[in-house]
Amino acid sequence: MIEIRDPSSETDVADWIELTISLTEEGLSKSSVASMLEQASGEEPAEVFLTSVWRELNYRHKLYSPPFFTIEDHTVQPLPGAGSRSEYIACLLLSLFGVQGGSQLPAKLFERLTSEAIGRYLSGQTLVFGWPFDSIDNDATDEESQIKRKVKELSSRLCEKFCEAPAPRFKDRGMDVVGWIPFGESRSGQVVILLQCAAGHNWRDKHPVPVDAWNQYVHWANNPVKAYAVPCVITERDWHDQSKDKGILFDRIRILNLLSGGLKDKNLIDELQSWVSEQLSELNG
Repeated sequence: MIEIRDPSSETDVADWIELTISLTEEGLSKSSVASMLEQASGEEPAEVFLTSVWRELNYRHKLYSPPFFTIEDHTVQPLPGAGSRSEYIACLLLSLFGVQGGSQLPAKLFERLTSEAIGRYLSGQTLVFGWPFDSIDNDATDEESQIKRKVKELSSRLCEKFCEAPAPRFKDRGMDVVGWIPFGESRSGQVVILLQCAAGHNWRDKHPVPVDAWNQYVHWANNPVKAYAVPCVITERDWHDQSKDKGILFDRIRILNLLSGGLKDKNLIDELQSWVSEQLSELNG
């Protein structure tokens, strides 16, 4: 069984419960969770803490559509198929353990996952923009050329006016995914979302996409909207303040709800499944 990363955090414990019941396909009672928390921390958890964990689970259960678990009395039960949703397990692993080992793969997978969700939300088009770039002309070998070509590609696809590229030190200038609703007649002026993904534990400390800076790189006919994506569930008490600070929020709830019909990118499905399997193998020792 996967260890509880932080037995003092109600959100971490709630994440751990979601992950455990999905993988084992067995329910967990409040008393069994209390016993496991005591083993992990060396102290018996207070009833008020357990109540807050169950309150958080109830909050999530009401928001997931469709839900991944049910809560009956003092027991959380997984619903069939929850453990087979690789995007769900991947988000839980990232929420609990973040991006480890310096690998860029999990962050890039989360960008692609978010991109597909944004496309569903807008019923529009998306582009994964985050550095390092996946597809760049072979002639663009230095960072400055790569960034300039990527911004030009973005401007061209959105029929907006390219002005200049961010300085090389800024890389992607805080933007990982772009989503837009085109009119299909090759003119500028449309709904555009500039989104940053934060797959690690430091998501609260990261700044949202600097839209004012992007206004100097692309001469948008209409100003874009900033957005922010995380693999965790943003709590009810944090929701308003984080929305004001970071823009439209796409947390695990919204991403998975948007992808409830399944992923369309077959390569992403395979890569997510492979990464999840590797992570679970490492965690289970």
